[in-house]
Amino acid sequence: MINFRKVTRNDFKMLYFWQNTTHVKKFWDSNDNFTYEEICNKYSKRLDEGKINLYIFSIDNVDIGFIQSYSVDKLDSYKVSGITKGIDIYIGDPNYVYKGHGKLIIRQFIQYFIFNDVLIEYVVVDPEVRNKSAIKAYKKAGFRHVNTAYNEYEKTISYYMVLSRDNFFCNY
Repeated sequence: MINFRKVTRNDFKMLYFWQNTTHVKKFWDSNDNFTYEEICNKYSKRLDEGKINLYIFSIDNVDIGFIQSYSVDKLDSYKVSGITKGIDIYIGDPNYVYKGHGKLIIRQFIQYFIFNDVLIEYVVVDPEVRNKSAIKAYKKAGFRHVNTAYNEYEKTISYYMVLSRDNFFCNY
């Protein structure tokens, strides 16, 4: 059973550990080497501002990963217009990586935390083009590729993907 809960300051040690595991570090803030103090500052600021929604997800009551959602205003790279949310996700616990959990986690999160708002028309992701396992999971969850381009924020080539509300509910 998959569950989601909001991140608290008590989760910062776990986030620090996960973000320093090889499989996460490869694609998550890969250009940065955050200290524990910097992780605390980064996520404290996000919790205080409330612009980015931060969650820990678990399977059978074992915390295994992190997912966040946020409003997206710059939509050119995604080739859509309308109210849009973005998500970022990683499975931090190495015992749960590459086991096929991604599709279900992504779809449940989108159903309960994105498309529960009837005004949201799209959810988007922008994995690094070389992150083949993330791209595969997003495709299985229903996302379609719309663009490959340099990502100014991430300083890398991103594989821009979109999932519309209609496709989410009509094709699964």
